[in-house]
Order: sequence, then structure tokens, then C-alpha cells
Amino acid sequence: MALYPVIMCGGAGTRLWPASRPSRPKQFLALAGERSLFQETVARCAPLASGAGRLIVVAGVQHAGWIDRQLADLGVEAAVLLEPEPRDSAPAMAAAAAWIAQRDPEGVAAYVASDHFIPDHDAFRRAVREAAGAAETGRIVTLGVRPRSPSSAYGYIKPAGRGLSAVEAFVEKPDATTAETYIGAGYLWNSGNFIVSAQTLVEQLERHEPEVLKAARAALPEGETTKLAEVFRTSPKISIDYAVMEKTDAASVLEVDFEWSDLGAWDAIAATGAGSAGAQVVGDSENCLIRAPEGVVVAAVGVSGLAIIVEKDAVLVCDLNRAQDVKGVVEALKAVAPGRLDFETEADRPQTGTLQ
Repeated sequence: MALYPVIMCGGAGTRLWPASRPSRPKQFLALAGERSLFQETVARCAPLASGAGRLIVVAGVQHAGWIDRQLADLGVEAAVLLEPEPRDSAPAMAAAAAWIAQRDPEGVAAYVASDHFIPDHDAFRRAVREAAGAAETGRIVTLGVRPRSPSSAYGYIKPAGRGLSAVEAFVEKPDATTAETYIGAGYLWNSGNFIVSAQTLVEQLERHEPEVLKAARAALPEGETTKLAEVFRTSPKISIDYAVMEKTDAASVLEVDFEWSDLGAWDAIAATGAGSAGAQVVGDSENCLIRAPEGVVVAAVGVSGLAIIVEKDAVLVCDLNRAQDVKGVVEALKAVAPGRLDFETEADRPQTGTLQ
């Protein structure tokens, strides 16, 4: 069996404005250490592809420059599939599955997000390899993280048992009270990682969302070209949860207990303890996350529990307990200051890079 780690680079990270923008989404930022989240994911996943497997990246064509440079900085090579337009996770995963199946009918894909925080790389790889054994038998295995607290920021999975088991239910993000009930009932956080053989995912898509698979197959590049063909735009826009996971009878979950976060908002960044950056002077203040670009000094006196995020063209000051509400700020900006949704100057945007 060969393993093919597939790094999914979709998502805009709107709750991490103003640092995360459409032209520079959060996965390409160093938000929890010296390397970007994407680079940490590459470092965590590349060893899984040793032997006959290969590392694969699926991303939007507009982010080719970021991928090119950040892979080069690590000295890592990958097959890169560039979407002409984002169509959600199911089409992206279908393209990678079809790519693998063409080259290795028995290959197993490990689909992982590019922007998650998993500091224990060894524990993650052990879990993926264990899940791959079940994937060889036709199961679609997701990693379910044992919760450390009742959180309303994550979806949950109801497992049929402990360890590796069937999935009884996927549930959406709950309110705080319901989250506590889920914890008591043994539910797991839904990490959004999936381990499945390429052939199994192809068969599931043929059964449940054939138009997604049709578009993905038709869009596959020939030779060494990395950009998916324009026909990819014709795929239905749908997540893998709705396309397959809520319909299939092949879903399994592997319970894991390593530290994990999707770093979906500034409070999650603060919780890593490694999110602050830039010059700052702090007096009589505590539990603050402060980030500033080169050339800017942030001074904070007598405050606590704040995120203070400074960019060249925008500043966010937010109670960390209200970090999920930043998405609403982005929605408001669309009406009052649409120019601040992305960077206005070319100097702040990524270069084109060599990926075509």
C-alpha cells in the first residue's frame, strides 16, 4: 500500500482578518511558530509519502506563488493540482482521488487541511497509518479528536465505540450547553481529516455525486501540467460532508488524543502560546495576543484578554471571547469598506511563482 498525503489549501480564514485575506489566506501565515501553517502541514505529512507514495497539494490557482515559494523553502517536492475556481471540498478531493487512481489503483489518500495545528507530528502519522489499514478494506476513516473542553467552534462525531469504530452520526457545531452534553456522551471533535483509498472515494462519488466526479476526471491535467482544466468549474459546489459522509455506510472514525486545533479564530491562535509577533510594549496587561508588522510598535497598558492585530492598512481590537464574531466584521466591510477585504498594493500580494 502506498500513502498519498493530500494537503487541501482551500478556505479564506475570514475570522482571522485582517491578517488573513483572499490573496494571503491563513495557511500561508506563520500563526503558531516560525513556519507557516502550510509548511508545518507539509513537514508533518511528507514522511507519510515515503516509498511509492507522493505528496499532493490541491489549491486555487491564485495561490500558486505561495505554494511554490514555501515548498522550495522546505526543499520538498509535491504534485500540485490548481483549481481554476473553488468548488468546495468534494470536487477538490475528487480531483486528487482521480489523479491517484490513474497512477496507483490501490493507493490510499490521506486528506488533511493545510491550516491545522498538530504539534505532535509523530502521533499524527501513527494515527494516519493505522487509519490507512482500515481504508484498504473500503472504509472512509476520519480522525476524531478526544475533546479537551466543550467547544461550540467544532463539529462533532458520535462514534459507535472506542478506538476505531463506525460512525453513528455527524453533528453540526452546537451551542455551549449542547457541547457539554456531547462531551458527556463520548462524542469526538470532527477534525476534518479523511483517510480513504482513491478507488473507494471514486466509487462513493459515482454513487452519491456523479457530476462531481465527472467534472474532476475531465479536468485532470495531462503530463506535468498542474492546472485543472476549465471544466472543473462545472462541478457542483458541495462539501465532502454533504456529498459523501452523511450518505455513506462506509464511514469510520479513529479516536485520537493528540493536541489539535483548526485555528479558526484569534482565540485559538492565542491558545497555542506562539501566536504573538512583532514589536510590542506591554504594561500591566495579561492574556493578550498582539501581532504587528515590521516597522510598527504596539503598546498595551492595563488591558487583558484582547487580540490586537495590526496590518499596514487595518487594525483589529477584539475581546478574545468574541473572536468568532470577527466573521461578522468581514461581512460588514463588504458594505462599508470593501477595499479592506484584501490588500490594495501589489507589494502585499504574492508573486505569481512558477506553478502554471
